[in-house]
Amino acid sequence: MNAPHVAGATALQRIAQWVCGDAVERMPEAGLATARLAFADTLAVTLIGSRRAAPRIVASLDASSAGREVASLVGMRSRASLARAAFVNGTSAHADLFDDNSAPMIAHPSAPLVSALFALAQACGASGRDLLYAYCAGFEVGVSLGRALNPRIYEQGWHVTRVLGVLGTTAACCRLAGLGEAATVNALGIATSAAGGLRQHFGTMTMALHAGWTARDAIEATLLAQRGFDADAAGLDGRYGLVSVFADMPFEMPALGAPFELVDSGIIFKPWPCGAPTHAAVDAALALRGARGIAPAQVEHVVCRVHPWNAMTLREEPPSTPNQARVNLRFCVAAALRFGRLTPDEFSAEALHDPMLVRLMQAFEIRIDDSLPDNGEFPAAVDIRLSDGTTVTERREVPPGGSGRRLGETEIHAKFRACAAGVLDGAARDDALAALAQLDALAGVGPLARLLEGNGPLATAPQS
Repeated sequence: MNAPHVAGATALQRIAQWVCGDAVERMPEAGLATARLAFADTLAVTLIGSRRAAPRIVASLDASSAGREVASLVGMRSRASLARAAFVNGTSAHADLFDDNSAPMIAHPSAPLVSALFALAQACGASGRDLLYAYCAGFEVGVSLGRALNPRIYEQGWHVTRVLGVLGTTAACCRLAGLGEAATVNALGIATSAAGGLRQHFGTMTMALHAGWTARDAIEATLLAQRGFDADAAGLDGRYGLVSVFADMPFEMPALGAPFELVDSGIIFKPWPCGAPTHAAVDAALALRGARGIAPAQVEHVVCRVHPWNAMTLREEPPSTPNQARVNLRFCVAAALRFGRLTPDEFSAEALHDPMLVRLMQAFEIRIDDSLPDNGEFPAAVDIRLSDGTTVTERREVPPGGSGRRLGETEIHAKFRACAAGVLDGAARDDALAALAQLDALAGVGPLARLLEGNGPLATAPQS
């Protein structure tokens, strides 16, 4: 059982006490089911992301002297050292911006969590059940901290996936590795000094690198602490701790697991490989094109009304690369109108120069609409003036994947199959999905990891 809180304990000591206790083992089945889907979803986007240039470049670093090869590089037909596998896979998982979101964390929790834990589970022979509980523990830590420190820390320009993700991911790794409370405090303290990551880099390979660094740093913080490396227990809430330096705001460590964030706020799984603040507008545009039968040539002018947070988060200069297009509202909505879909194929160099898509972007106007709800899910409305003078409108307060519109097992498994299509053959996809569906029943993840290394045709050249 968890011991009562020690009077005067620091925030890191309270986190370590909870992570090392048994409270997370009381996670309701609904939360465990969401965690299982998070592994399937994150490994899906890691597979498709493995074909991009960013993780391939990361994988090429010191490949000849990377250490003992104990963990799989997903989708790359190879293995690497523990920290390097976490680094590469974390970069792959975020490369397409197709990985999940947490609304209160304003971050992508699963890319670093799954990448670090999946590598560590291979190295230490952990069971699937232990892996799942470690994920749950790390998720609760990262999202609870996000709820306490946002929107301030995000508004300051920090990429929360890295700043707070490294704490949640380190907590998860400590639990999986079986560290005691004292060592876990040290690992978390080390992680506070590894925090960083600027939102200025959204739309570049460095955005994906943040998730890779987070997974790697969590592994290394855990291994250092396991070997006796120490850190200040007030690294989070001390005078010069992370909260003071990064957010400069009053802070009280939230009660973990009360309620469980996995159940209460859940996970936003993505149907499209682009920034979450585009999704409500994309959904509205696809509805106008599909249900209303609007053809791209009919569109004269598009007004996209968004909540102020959408505008703050996205980059709006004309995109010149696929990575920039993924965080560009004009491109995402115009591509949805142009093609009637938004898959990874629409984020290509060819699409950037498609004449109709370029015309639609030029006919695009963004307006701030304070009437849209402040629900943390980036609501939007799309008004389209047609060539016959009529105007049609669709409004979305919650995008697909958001609260009340969650993607379930059927959708996540379909996404896995689509993402794995160029990396795994049909039998490997089926076997991997079957294993992921019963993750907590696996004695170990080695066979699943081998499947995920890939056996389909390699991409002819890495894509940006």
